[in-house]
Amino acid sequence: MERRRAIVIAVALIALAAFVGLAVTLSRSSPEAEKQDAVDPTQEAASEPSTPAAPLDSVPAVIEPQELADAHRVMRNYLVTLGTYTYRTTTGEWRAKAHALTDGSPAILDQTTLPTGRAWAECQRTKCSSTATADLKRDTVLSNAPVDGAGRSVTTLATTTVRLHQEKQTSQSTEFQITATYTSGKWKVSGLQLASVGDAGTTESS
Repeated sequence: MERRRAIVIAVALIALAAFVGLAVTLSRSSPEAEKQDAVDPTQEAASEPSTPAAPLDSVPAVIEPQELADAHRVMRNYLVTLGTYTYRTTTGEWRAKAHALTDGSPAILDQTTLPTGRAWAECQRTKCSSTATADLKRDTVLSNAPVDGAGRSVTTLATTTVRLHQEKQTSQSTEFQITATYTSGKWKVSGLQLASVGDAGTTESS
């Protein structure tokens, strides 16, 4: 009798264990359990912060925008000064203003002059006046490496239009490669090279 009771209890325990195992298996395979077991990407990302990828425009600029704007300002002022004068302009004052925009090197100073000879004589005879505008097209070279002891430099393609009022008004457009160099804490024009000569002609009669 005792042996039969032990066998019945053992069978009951085995059946109970099988039932529990089946219930657990079914609950794990249910849709709700799958949702719970699935990894939520947003939660994972929040729990494990990572360093974001650097944007493409985060690469350090060769020359900072503000410095580039300062270089452009000096270039524009220089080109406008070159083509702006009247028959009353004194050479000394004009040179002082124009030369202050340059780095003082002989090459650029030789190019920083008023008209001379017959051109200046004609200007005085006709009581001429000349005005200039400058349009900076695009930067062609940017460098932050010192060259020959100088600092950062910018070379820009620019167009200057000069309007000369004499007996007739004429205009001349000229394209230059102009260079500014950061020297002694300031941007200065250090080079000027003729690129091309544009349209020239009479715009109106005096």
